[in-house]
Amino acid sequence: MPQRLRPSRNIDIDRIEHPDDGLLHEKRPPGKFPVAIDGKHIIAHGKPRTASTLLFNMVGVSNFLYLMRHEPNLVPYIEPKYIKDGQPYEEYLREGPAETTKIYKTHIDLEKFLSYDAVIFTTATTSKEAAEIKSSLEKQGHDVAYVQDMERLKGGGIPCIAHDFAFGYDLPKDDEEEMVEYFSKWEILRQCCGEQMSKYWKNDLTPEVYKKLTLKDHPHPFCADHDIDEIEKGFMETKLYSKLDAYPNMRPFNKPSLRDGELNGTYCSSYNERIKTQALNFYGQPLPMENIRTGNWTEEEHSIFLEGLKRHGSSKPSKIAKMLETRTVMQVYTHMKDYIQQQVQSGNDDDDELVKVMERPALEGGDLAIGDLALAYDETGKLILVDKTSMSEIQVQVQKPSDDT
Repeated sequence: MPQRLRPSRNIDIDRIEHPDDGLLHEKRPPGKFPVAIDGKHIIAHGKPRTASTLLFNMVGVSNFLYLMRHEPNLVPYIEPKYIKDGQPYEEYLREGPAETTKIYKTHIDLEKFLSYDAVIFTTATTSKEAAEIKSSLEKQGHDVAYVQDMERLKGGGIPCIAHDFAFGYDLPKDDEEEMVEYFSKWEILRQCCGEQMSKYWKNDLTPEVYKKLTLKDHPHPFCADHDIDEIEKGFMETKLYSKLDAYPNMRPFNKPSLRDGELNGTYCSSYNERIKTQALNFYGQPLPMENIRTGNWTEEEHSIFLEGLKRHGSSKPSKIAKMLETRTVMQVYTHMKDYIQQQVQSGNDDDDELVKVMERPALEGGDLAIGDLALAYDETGKLILVDKTSMSEIQVQVQKPSDDT
């Protein structure tokens, strides 16, 4: 059984036992956070694209400020980490000295952490959903500190969220002001710099042959309007950056994401330049540029493309690109869309054979495709190509209208 939570010195707290799971949680005033010490851990959870990284950093930094005022000897025992499904997270939670407080960012189902009696911070899209999530998790036995919702974040921005955390941890006004200064600059770096920057800004920077067509209609002028080196230097000059930098274990919070390197004043502009010249993938690795061709496809390329389409179906442009070696996934996708559209319009191809090709991903298990290509029959029974241009997994179901339709 994990060690129990020690109450905050400056909050009058009663201890209660949860009726369902027997776990001891704090009965505390609304908006106040439990303090994770004595082996209790913090889980910063949320669905992707719900500002879960902001939540993780806000939790880590505000918890740091609290400990600096009340338990500074425990600061070196803070351990930030990103964990995902498939990793031995239970082993991670047991590792290290008893004083260690692990602050984990994750998208894993929170049910898996219930037995560890962790303090939970999570995300929601609206204020209503936030209240529902908090209530539901508490009924399950979780010790829920805070649910950050996108509605409140968009309405009040960084100052609003910083205020919530300052209130939750009983931080003084000067700490709150330092958080606003720090996170106002960090928020720009998060969008415009590093491995987890905005997908729209990254697409703007990416060489034309690798640009994602589904994102080209969504430019990111916000990042284009900033001198990213000046933002980076300004971030490094904040008081809070210096305080965190004094502790090696806290330095991961001083980056746009856990996957990024250390800032140096030009890290962001250098990274952005690498995207422009090397077309970095999601993991920051260069994509092949040397043998990639542009312009019209050769007969040999088209022949290999047809073989790949027959073998892999329409939701595997990445596999077809590997067969070609001279075209990017986006080029293959565009060529495939044009080819199938041409076949549908000409009426020369066997409808059933085309449908078979388009259905294959659903039958064999399609991967993440760059857009949705689907064949369907209209009300007259004519075969048509549908392009939904989404970033979702293709699951094609094609049915001919019945005779009495």
